[in-house]
Amino acid sequence: MITGTLCSRILGLLRDTVFFAILGSGMQASAFLIAFAIPNLFRRLCGEGALNSAFIPVFAQRLVHQKSSSGHFLNLFFSRVNIYLGIGIVASMGFLYCLQTYVQIHHRWETVINLTCIMLPYLWFICLAALYNGALNVLNAFSLTAFSPVLLNIFMLLSLGISTRFENDQTRILIVSFGVIVGGFFQWYFPRNQLKNLKAWQPKFCWQSDKDLQRIWWLFIPSVLGAAIFQINTLLGRLLAFSIDEQAVSLLYLSNRFLELPLGLFAFAIISVLLPQLSLYEAQCKSMEANTILQNSLHLLLTLLLSASVGLFLLAEPILNLFFCWGKFSAKDVQSAVPLLKIFAIGLPFFGLTALLTRVFYAHKDTKTPVCIAIYALILYLITALSCIPCYKAAGLALASILSTIVQFLFLWHILAKRYVHYQLKLIPLIAKKIPCLLLLSIFVYTTSRWLPIESTKIEACFLLSIIVILGALIYGFSLFFMDNRAFKCLQSILRFQTPKTHITLSKD
Repeated sequence: MITGTLCSRILGLLRDTVFFAILGSGMQASAFLIAFAIPNLFRRLCGEGALNSAFIPVFAQRLVHQKSSSGHFLNLFFSRVNIYLGIGIVASMGFLYCLQTYVQIHHRWETVINLTCIMLPYLWFICLAALYNGALNVLNAFSLTAFSPVLLNIFMLLSLGISTRFENDQTRILIVSFGVIVGGFFQWYFPRNQLKNLKAWQPKFCWQSDKDLQRIWWLFIPSVLGAAIFQINTLLGRLLAFSIDEQAVSLLYLSNRFLELPLGLFAFAIISVLLPQLSLYEAQCKSMEANTILQNSLHLLLTLLLSASVGLFLLAEPILNLFFCWGKFSAKDVQSAVPLLKIFAIGLPFFGLTALLTRVFYAHKDTKTPVCIAIYALILYLITALSCIPCYKAAGLALASILSTIVQFLFLWHILAKRYVHYQLKLIPLIAKKIPCLLLLSIFVYTTSRWLPIESTKIEACFLLSIIVILGALIYGFSLFFMDNRAFKCLQSILRFQTPKTHITLSKD
C-alpha cells in the first residue's frame, strides 16, 4: 500500500513538473486547475469522501453480522450509484451548456466552463472507482487502492507528451483534459475487475429496497455537507485566487501540491487502514483494540508529518527550484511560490490530523459533528481570506486555509476526547518526546541548506538536496530511536495489521 502511494505521489509531482514546464502559470493552466477542481469536488461528495465514508462502516457491519447477503448488497448499492451519477453528470453538462449559451461570460471563465464539460465524464469513473476501492479495503485489500492514482498520472503525462507537438496552449490543455478521462476509465476498470475476481461477487443490476441502503443514505446526507464544505473551501480559494490574478491559482496549487506527497504517503495511507479496521472493531464492540489502532495511527502520523513539515519549510526554495524551474516556469515564479509553500508547510500536520479525526467520527457513524465543525471552519476561512487578500494577496488565502484547519482540528480533538473516553486522547504526550528530535533535524537542515550553491546544474542540486534529506531522515530516525522509539513499534503495527479474526470474503448470494 505504501509503495503504491509513494509511486502515485512521485508520479503526481512529475506530472505537475511537466505540466508547468509546458504550460507555465498563465491563464490556460489556471483555467484547467479550476475546471479539474470541479469534478474533484463532486468526486469528494460522491466517492472518496462522503459516500465512501458512509458506505464503509455499513458494509463492514454487514460483513460481520450478515455475511451471506453481502454480495447482493453490493449489487443493490452500485446499481443505484450508477444511475444517480449518470443523471447528475448529464444534468450538469446541460446546465453548463445553457450557461455558456445564454449568459455573457468573460473569455477566461468561458475556458473554465469548456474544460469542465470535457472532464465531467471523469467524475463517473472516479466516483465508482473510489467506492470499489472502499469495498476492497474492508476486505483487507489495500494495494490496488494505493496504485489507482498512478494510472491517472501516467495518462496525464502521456497526454502532456502528445501536447508538445502543438504550439497553441489552448490545444495542449484540451489534449490533457481528454487524458484525464482516459486515466479515469482505467482507474475504474481495475478495482472493479479485482472485486469481481473475489469469485463471490458478480455485477448485476438490482433495485430492491434494503435497510442498510437507507442507513447509508442517512449517513451520507450530513456527511456530504461536510465533504462539500471542505471542497467548496478549496474551490472558493481557487476562484478567489483567479480574481486576484491569472497566476495566483497556479502558484497556490503548486505550493499546496507539495503537501500531497507526505499527506498521501503518510496520512491517507494510514487513514485507508484505520477507517475500515476501526469500523470493524466498533461493530464488534472491541474498545481496547479500537483504542490501540487509533493511538498507533496518531503517534505514527505525528512522527512523520512533523518532520516533513520542518523539511518543507526549511527547504522550500531549493525544492521549488529543483522541481519546477523549467521551461515556461521561471525563477521569478519560483520566488513567488516560496512563501506560499512555507505557509502550507506549517499547516501540514493539521491537515493530516483533521482528515484522520474526521474518519474516526465516520467509523462511529457520526457524520453530523464533523459537518458542524466544518461549517464553522468555512466561515472562518472566508472571513480571514477576505480580510487578508487586500494586503497579502495569494499568501492571505494560504494563511486563511491554515488558520481554519487548525481551529477545525482543535474542535474535532476536543469533542472526540470528551465523547469517546475509551480512546484516551492526550495531545501533549504524543508531541513532547518528538520536540528534541525535531530541533536536531531543524538545526541540521537549516545549517546544511545554507551551504547549497546559488548556481548549480539540476543534477548537482538534486544530488546535494538528496544528501540533505537522507542525512536529515537518518538523524531524525536515530534520535527517535533513543528518545521516542514507540514510533517504530507503531509503524510495525500498521504495516503488519490484519483484519480482525479471519479474512472476510463475499458470499455468492
